Amino acid sequence: MIGRRPFLLGAAAFATAWPAAGRSGASPERWIWAQNHAGEEVAVAYRAGQNYDVTALARLRHLFRDLREGREGPLPPLLIDLLSVLQERWSYTRPLMVGSGFRTRRTNAALEGAAPASFHLRGLAADITLRGVPPGDLGLAVWLLSQRLGFGGVGLYRGFVHVDLGPRRAWTRFGA
Repeated sequence: MIGRRPFLLGAAAFATAWPAAGRSGASPERWIWAQNHAGEEVAVAYRAGQNYDVTALARLRHLFRDLREGREGPLPPLLIDLLSVLQERWSYTRPLMVGSGFRTRRTNAALEGAAPASFHLRGLAADITLRGVPPGDLGLAVWLLSQRLGFGGVGLYRGFVHVDLGPRRAWTRFGA
């Protein structure tokens, strides 16, 4: 388990390993490989250059739906871009596991500790894991990316990382 201070102090060491943005030879396509807790999986090129593939985004919106209610919500392409960049850090060798994407108000209210104005309610957040990658390492990658972009929330929890498109901030919650 990693606390907030070691999490933030480790950023300096990790920063040098982060792939350079806009490196030469990079593919013009953006990819994502994700699974949800229903066992559904999508591996797709969702963007070529600045053009998003609406069919691919629809498949991803379904994957990120509220599984309790079976309801799809908004899924901004920027969130997918952010998750794709994170996945690229580990060379797309394993799928992102999406524990929670869009949430209905009813689902959000039923979850202990969920913020009443959660970014999940607007489809602006995802709770993720990456098999074989400790949450502290994944959270650190999200935090570093938010520092580079100037926005993005990262919450480090026991067993998963919260990522959102809100203001730049970080927190930890490990519970009992």
